[in-house]
Amino acid sequence: MTNKPTAGEEEHEGGTPLVGWVRDPGADAVGLRRRRRGAGAGGASGEVSVVITWTGSELDAFKAVIDGFERDNPDVSVKLRQIPFEELNSQVTQQFVTGSPPDLTVALPGLIRQLGEQDLLLPLDELWDEWTADGSYTESLREIASVDGTPYAVWFKGNVNALIWYRPQQVEQLGVQIPKTWDQFIAALDKVKAEGEQPFAVGGSDLWPLTQWLDPILARVAGPKVFSGLVDGSVDWDDPGVVRSFELLGQLIKDYFPPNALDRGFIDEVCAWVDGKAAFDNQGAFVNLVAPGECDSDLEPGRDFTFFLMPKVDESKPEVQFISGDLFAVAKDSENVGAAKALARYLGSAEAQEIWAKRGGFVAPNANAKLDVYPNANDRKAAELWPKSDEVPAVYDLDDAIGGEVQSTLREALQQFVRDQDVDRIVSTMKQVDDRQSE
Repeated sequence: MTNKPTAGEEEHEGGTPLVGWVRDPGADAVGLRRRRRGAGAGGASGEVSVVITWTGSELDAFKAVIDGFERDNPDVSVKLRQIPFEELNSQVTQQFVTGSPPDLTVALPGLIRQLGEQDLLLPLDELWDEWTADGSYTESLREIASVDGTPYAVWFKGNVNALIWYRPQQVEQLGVQIPKTWDQFIAALDKVKAEGEQPFAVGGSDLWPLTQWLDPILARVAGPKVFSGLVDGSVDWDDPGVVRSFELLGQLIKDYFPPNALDRGFIDEVCAWVDGKAAFDNQGAFVNLVAPGECDSDLEPGRDFTFFLMPKVDESKPEVQFISGDLFAVAKDSENVGAAKALARYLGSAEAQEIWAKRGGFVAPNANAKLDVYPNANDRKAAELWPKSDEVPAVYDLDDAIGGEVQSTLREALQQFVRDQDVDRIVSTMKQVDDRQSE
């Protein structure tokens, strides 16, 4: 749920607490003396400010990652600033334009594009040249982290979407076979309905869960080039592939969405599925953490619940992987570019990502991260789906990749689309708000 869903030492200008921690006063004093003397073992020194959105167990996991960096770079002090996810874009944008940006900020591609186009981010070509050369990342992943061909961010926390979650015992009782093709998928949904059960739980009141339906269908029906064209504005919303995607989504909504699709939020969606009120849930890999964490702590991932990848609509179409996740960007005007870039390099490494992966609910984007670090079968299964070869292009969560007014309009338009399945209306709505083709 990285794209949707502490004790402070002080507060920044907006009033959001800074997250800082001191492990040992004596060690802190030693670190201060080291910083005054010069760079440490990692070749970097000084203080680095980092904006994040994580709280709770996710914040604890990220602190463990930062501990690893500080062990390697004893002359660097990392200060974390926690901003609520829904306020991230507005607060970070304000900090950048007023000349007081954090050294690093967690960001989705929409924010990266906005700041990159304003020349406010540090280009990271050197890091990416190394990573693509040694197979750590694919060219598709580099493109997602780039603006007009220049990489401005590093991947840290990945998520694989278009996963159809199910409970093996429930689908077995319904006599449903796990599908491998689109026709088998539809047959399975029809079988669930014939048994008098609800095919899907949907949390449309939170708006963003509806994008989890549009995006994989767009990627597979319209194809990755059209999908990417919607992101950069080179493809219009009345493109034939986009229209066909909306038509298919409308049929799925009409045939298989529950009547209360717009009354539930995301957590209620997942828990309704966990409680057996629906056979399937179409969500990302983060459900592996949410289901036991929010709904039933006795659930064992891989045994009590698991997933299959939503099948391709047309077997003749090339494969494409629909992903999302969290990236980090470095401020061009950082007062400590050396340490900030060192931290960016570390966050993009397999070493750093494995620290969180061991705790669960995390997909390491670096292809060199080892599968045996994942604590359960579902996390390993999701990690295996992460794009590691350019033979399978990757596309990022559409609305988060676009950002801004287009993003908010799309989310609201999808909610209306659930009500009426009016393809002409949603295409017209998006054409009116997205005027990038006329620029």
